[in-house]
Amino acid sequence: MKIAKLCINTWAYASRDKRELAACQELGAEVEVFAKGEHTGTEEVVDGFPVTRISTRPLGEKVPNGLNRVVSLFTWASYMRKQNDIDVISAYDLIALFIAWLSNIGKRNKAKLVYDSHEFELGRARQRSAVTTWFICHLERFLMKRCAFSIMVNDDIADEVQRIHHLKKRPIVARNIPQYWQLDAAHTAQVRQEFLSQLGLSDSAFLVMYHGGVMEDRGIEQMLEAVAQLPQDVAAIILGNAQTSYPDQLHTQCKKLNIESRVLFHQAVPYEELRHYVSASDVGLVTVLATYQSYYMMLPNKFFENIQSMNPVIVSDFPTIGKIVDQYGIGLKVDPTDPKAIADAILRMRDDRAFYAECKEHLKVAKEELCWEREKQTLMNAYREIL
Repeated sequence: MKIAKLCINTWAYASRDKRELAACQELGAEVEVFAKGEHTGTEEVVDGFPVTRISTRPLGEKVPNGLNRVVSLFTWASYMRKQNDIDVISAYDLIALFIAWLSNIGKRNKAKLVYDSHEFELGRARQRSAVTTWFICHLERFLMKRCAFSIMVNDDIADEVQRIHHLKKRPIVARNIPQYWQLDAAHTAQVRQEFLSQLGLSDSAFLVMYHGGVMEDRGIEQMLEAVAQLPQDVAAIILGNAQTSYPDQLHTQCKKLNIESRVLFHQAVPYEELRHYVSASDVGLVTVLATYQSYYMMLPNKFFENIQSMNPVIVSDFPTIGKIVDQYGIGLKVDPTDPKAIADAILRMRDDRAFYAECKEHLKVAKEELCWEREKQTLMNAYREIL
């Protein structure tokens, strides 16, 4: 039995997909990834998984991107159609699912389709025309009803998608949860000392961290404004990479707020090292703005990575993420647009030692329960039914 993961990007940061494919391997399936690359047919191994590259510019570099993208839908489908040994195609997003469905048309031995929606597709964009929204909604509904099953990243999104598309079968839920992280106190202490040294702060400093993609609408600007309102022994760490010039804007903001010495920008680290860096801070911030409905219904991997790092959290006061914070008692909820509220929450974490210790104690339970070893069981059961 062979399962293919179809992904229209480079599959460079794919911890969720790797966990999914590893679960399929546990079931005895052979797995392969088909992802974007310079030349169609190029093969390589990424983190132990075989990856075949497919070009998104079949007409060449001189042809406009838009035309290349449209044509590549069909060239990708044609390429996948020739892979006669594939039994299941797990599609990374709606476009990948459309390609997978195209590749099945008229084929005798059709691959079963799985829709692995990494976020709430209908709530992804801020400004979509009514026509575009209508088209995406009907395309998703049409394709989902032709899938063996679909995967959503939390219960609220699964319920909303089922309601919108009038699905008889609710999508299964596989949250973006890492495996149980074994923490190394000595390694964590070493990283913390590196942070403090670079910031020029003493051991008693209080460190707050944002980690993840450095981009707009993630609450980073509001975090910096909050830090500007806090005592000198409170510092912020921004851990992650950016694909735009957005960090330049953040550096300018730090200069205007006169907090350059209290903000450390650190490049992303290998995923296997991430636990030592996240756990080296005192509090994790997940104060994403409700720019899109998808963000409002968020339950991102960085939230669970803080839990696995035993970090109390300060999160946006949104229903989905707030529900888990309240359930386990592991942090505080704030208005992500209000720097004063964020600053007050950071101060409470720093000064209310009884509350902070309580959060740390509750994290022990959350860490045990919110790990991939438990989360993957629903996913594995769904694959068992179709393998």
